[in-house]
Amino acid sequence: MKMKKSFMELVIGDLNEKRAWRQFTKRVNALPKEYRYMFKKILHYFYNFGYNLEMLTDLLELFEVNAAEGKLIRDVVGNDVASFCDELIHANATDTVTPRERLNREILEHFQREGK
Repeated sequence: MKMKKSFMELVIGDLNEKRAWRQFTKRVNALPKEYRYMFKKILHYFYNFGYNLEMLTDLLELFEVNAAEGKLIRDVVGNDVASFCDELIHANATDTVTPRERLNREILEHFQREGK
């Protein structure tokens, strides 16, 4: 038998998820300035395509390790940050269709239905 969610859970959401997100953001804020800046820019890019906490955690761990080794952030992500992001999205995709392919397919299907 499923239990009904409490009123508080319905209003504010899962507290464990909120705690995990707060811990995660503390780790992000502990990164060196340039790493933190890059992480936040990449996160903003991911907003367009969707992301999951596992993918962000992998990225954060990559940044933490390289920052601890004293590497420059540009040496980690390269000069084409968008391509770096696209590779992360593709590597963490749960299906085989990329966001770019999905967008193009949906638009094509829409216009085919409309007869345009």
